[in-house]
Amino acid sequence: MRLNDSTDIALRIMIHAASTGGQRITIDLIVAHYHLPRSTVMKVVNALTQGGFLSAQRGRSGGLTLARDAGDIPVSALVEHMETDFALAECMRPGNACTITRSCRLITPLEEARRAFLAALARYSVADIALAPADFGLTATNT
Repeated sequence: MRLNDSTDIALRIMIHAASTGGQRITIDLIVAHYHLPRSTVMKVVNALTQGGFLSAQRGRSGGLTLARDAGDIPVSALVEHMETDFALAECMRPGNACTITRSCRLITPLEEARRAFLAALARYSVADIALAPADFGLTATNT
């Protein structure tokens, strides 16, 4: 199993946002820190704001903050919001064309693995994965 790139970036953005002590972060700061294309960061930030994970304030003193307390955001909710496909094999996809689906014994273990993966992530909140501003090379004044 592999998280898509947008989910990976979303997790890093949320870690950064949770690590600032409530101070706003900007898209430019995220781009510079993670060396990511601005268009990609904007797309992910848009998904996070639409999902209610980040709040965005426009304008000169604008930026991004967590939409709610980091302790109230399960990592699993973030991953489920960003991932578009948890169908691990053909038999789990819409339009399944696998000829052995009716007798296949693989579906149950795959579904169990998917549930276990999300259950493990559900045990952690964004607060649990937050870092200190110093871990980003930042001080309280330049977050």
